[in-house]
Amino acid sequence: MAAKAKCFITQSDEGSGAYGIRADTDENVYFPKKLADAAELTEFDEVEAILIRNERPDPPWMAIRVRRTGFAD
Repeated sequence: MAAKAKCFITQSDEGSGAYGIRADTDENVYFPKKLADAAELTEFDEVEAILIRNERPDPPWMAIRVRRTGFAD
């Protein structure tokens, strides 16, 4: 089942995707490289993402769509 959540990007490594945290549950989220590159995600970005349970136990969520909702200073 998919979930929609506000997330904050906590780590963005060129060539390996990005990681973030859900604002509602404080659970970690993985943003695959293709998605992170397309959205040009960088640390401290605020985004809204559609999430599915990750096939791996950590992090528990993986983003399948993302859009920016806020602006980083």
